[in-house]
Amino acid sequence: MKIIEITGVAGAGKSHILKTLLKDKQTISDEEIIKRYHIREIYLIYLFFKSKNAFDILKILLKISKELNMSLYDKFNFIRNSIKKIGKNKYFASISFIDDRVVFVDEGISHIYQNIVTTKVQNNLKILILLNEFISLIDKPDEVIIVDAPTKTIINRLKRRGHKRLRDSDDIELFVKNSKKNLSIIEKKFNKTKTIFNEDREDI
Repeated sequence: MKIIEITGVAGAGKSHILKTLLKDKQTISDEEIIKRYHIREIYLIYLFFKSKNAFDILKILLKISKELNMSLYDKFNFIRNSIKKIGKNKYFASISFIDDRVVFVDEGISHIYQNIVTTKVQNNLKILILLNEFISLIDKPDEVIIVDAPTKTIINRLKRRGHKRLRDSDDIELFVKNSKKNLSIIEKKFNKTKTIFNEDREDI
């Protein structure tokens, strides 16, 4: 079994690329496995806390959340979702019934570099230093696929469909700019990465 994560800026067309990749019979999505085998969120959290360095990781997540200029609700979701992502990785590492198929994980561990992006003022350098420390303590996927697209195309897609954390056009443009900065960091922090530059279509 090979684990490949899909990440990229919101609006880059990750879902479109993932649907294309999953047409291959030798592939399966993480969500399909979770649903098929009725894996509950509490079990993924349990797997996280079984890790030998779980509390060290949790301390870093708390430090990151403290620096994030987000609502308390969004900070809580950041911590919860990060824990779930690690628990999911632990689960995939422990199973053998998937055989030699490729498991595509949508917005896994590598996507945390996008989860920290906001249009508000925050200490991004400190957050990235903490996040890099966090990444050094966890098991990484076999490969990361970064989905990218022209900045103008992404901005137009987000303006058309909206984003739950973005209110106006200026927010969208700044969000995309800040998100793109973090893509290059992913390439440095994960063992194997590949960038798919999505076609210049605004209807994806």
